[in-house]
Amino acid sequence: MQQAEKVKAKSAVESNFATALVAAGVMKVILDVNLVIPRTLISAAQNHDPEKIANGEWEWEYSTTVNQNNFGVRLTAQANGDSDATWRFFVTNSAANPPLENSLLFEGEATYDAESGSWTYYEPSSGEQVSVINWEVGEEERSLTLEVTSDRNDNFGDTIEYTVDGNIKTVIYTDASSGEISTLEFNSETHIGFIISPDYNNGEKSCWDEDLNNVACDS
Repeated sequence: MQQAEKVKAKSAVESNFATALVAAGVMKVILDVNLVIPRTLISAAQNHDPEKIANGEWEWEYSTTVNQNNFGVRLTAQANGDSDATWRFFVTNSAANPPLENSLLFEGEATYDAESGSWTYYEPSSGEQVSVINWEVGEEERSLTLEVTSDRNDNFGDTIEYTVDGNIKTVIYTDASSGEISTLEFNSETHIGFIISPDYNNGEKSCWDEDLNNVACDS
């Protein structure tokens, strides 16, 4: 009986790393909901050549499959001087409910060197704005901030900030409905990291070592 209680008590000890892993999974779901379809459709554009349709404007037209759905795609790029271009992405899918016909999926601007940009993502069937994404890419540092601007998945106003600085990866999630902020940090080389979340360990900073075991935080 005493041994069973010891086993139960041991199993009840929470892992800081495992908790952070679950939290990261939730954030990944939010990112995927907003990004997976446009990301896949953009990748398909690399296999097709654009047509110049006006001075400083190009157009891609092609078909591709995402999640077993066939999409007709029209992607346009309009040069803005010597700095960046405006992109607009339209999709057609007769099997969608309601059917999509040249419906705007997202638009935005990106620099020619692909070091920074901003995208606005839409629900193509309704035209409702879903999210706004801002990103920057450098030699050592990368960042992406996503703000949910639709309440379709009860995440209205939530933001996810993702940064990479060398080996240090940091994710900050802000729940707009409660104002609560969760922070995850992970060193991809040493595997050391921490989580700060209002729903875990009374909001105290909780750390793990290179073996993913709980340890006291330095500060």
